[in-house]
Amino acid sequence: MNKVYLLVVLSFIQTTLKSQFVQKVTSINYYGNNGLNPRDITVFNNKLYFFGTDEKMYVDKLMSSDGTEAGTTVIKTIDSAKVYTELQHLTILNSLLIFNNPNQLWKSDGTTAGTGLLATMKVGSANYAILNNKIYFAGDNTNSSPIKDQLWQTDGTVAGTVLVKTINPSGPAGIANLFVAGGKLYFNASNGTNADQLWVSDGTTAGTAQLKLINPTGRAVPSNFISYNLKVYFSADNGVDGEQLWESDGTVLGTLKVTQINAPGYGLSPRSLINFNGKLFFSGLDAGTHYQLYATDGTALGTVKTKTDYSVVNGTLGFNPTSMAVHKNKLYLVGYDSITKFDQLWVSDGTTAGTVRVTASNKALYPSRLYSFQNRIVMTATDTINKSTQLWASDGTAAGTSCPKPPDTWSSYPFYPFERFVPFNNALYFRAAYSYFADYQLCRYTEMPAGITEANERRLSLYPNPAKTSLRITTEKEFVYLQIINFNGQLIRQIQNMSSANLSIDDLSPGLYLIQAQDIDGLKYSTRLVKE
Repeated sequence: MNKVYLLVVLSFIQTTLKSQFVQKVTSINYYGNNGLNPRDITVFNNKLYFFGTDEKMYVDKLMSSDGTEAGTTVIKTIDSAKVYTELQHLTILNSLLIFNNPNQLWKSDGTTAGTGLLATMKVGSANYAILNNKIYFAGDNTNSSPIKDQLWQTDGTVAGTVLVKTINPSGPAGIANLFVAGGKLYFNASNGTNADQLWVSDGTTAGTAQLKLINPTGRAVPSNFISYNLKVYFSADNGVDGEQLWESDGTVLGTLKVTQINAPGYGLSPRSLINFNGKLFFSGLDAGTHYQLYATDGTALGTVKTKTDYSVVNGTLGFNPTSMAVHKNKLYLVGYDSITKFDQLWVSDGTTAGTVRVTASNKALYPSRLYSFQNRIVMTATDTINKSTQLWASDGTAAGTSCPKPPDTWSSYPFYPFERFVPFNNALYFRAAYSYFADYQLCRYTEMPAGITEANERRLSLYPNPAKTSLRITTEKEFVYLQIINFNGQLIRQIQNMSSANLSIDDLSPGLYLIQAQDIDGLKYSTRLVKE
């Protein structure tokens, strides 16, 4: 009996590890203009919220979903008189969702009755940023056309939606790249005299100012912000040295140029910055105008090339690292391979010798949009047979890099324009056009062998997962027992009569485990745990 049980457990684990599925969740507004077209997918109050439509004339609506088509509903039609009302910036602020159309700022608690207008004003395209329980954005209550945006804030109330500062009294401030770090808001703006310089704000009028005039003769365009070693790093152009890596501690004297590569001239042009293994890795230009993989410790001497290639293909130069993601303590990235002469998936431990190719496809793979999810790197890449873009997943090996079969594809660009991958209820949700050209629907990727559990079923909730030292187990009913079983089918631990609790897993070795439980109603649960 024990042997049979062991085989069942092992079979479940192995199936879970090997099986992957891509599923089209909805078929709403099928053959309509762009289908459901879910945008700004956001997890809020244990549901997915997004902008979409169920009408062929395409009236934009706030919608929610529990991850099933039956559970996908309209919360509110924001403007029934307009087609393509361009709802955007769906952002969580405490217990509210804040968003806007081009002429109004809205809020919602996730219900129809709790969705209402905050302010009549134009809202710019700049991203929202949250500082001290307030959202900061580019707004214009004069409703000028074109927009004369300035810095605004909202706490989710009408009275708390106010102008922080008029940055440019004579016209638009052109606010962009809002970024919060160290209790301050950094962004790019123009005051009417100096264009696209570095600004900082503490959320008050007096505390909002141009931090540094980086380029006295032109546009500095600070962008690509990232936090590292208690400072903010970003790219900017001082008008002489080209686009270099800069740092700031939030003070004038502490805002300094880090690198001097290819200066004077076109500069380093740092892009795709990511924090990994105690350093910042990024794509940058070297002296031969080739794009290479760099790493920096935040100093000029500590900024070095990690991986190079000096091929010239289709106007793209060098190793040309693009999309990057950290997964299981390794850096995965897309880079050019001069042997196969195509972009491939690479993995790195942060060293030159430890930066190696994962895939070696002799056909155009073009991986992109790397995302760490559970046991794999999920990405988009070209189906080398049908030449269409599909969702792919990799366990970090060439043999383990595959294209899970999608529902079907009529388009070479089912992810265009791509927005984001969103983890929710043990699956990864995204927008894609399967079955019919431009029929964008809510879709998901999952490693579960039979899809994911439907929302109306009881489920065992673990957080975080993967986990290192402890995890929170949330249950609807008290458990009669809970078991932790390792990859070899051995029972590691059994707990009797437990309810929601924090569980220490310090004693578990890193790896994959199966958690099985039965509640007081006799319902059974099987959930995977990844111990880091």
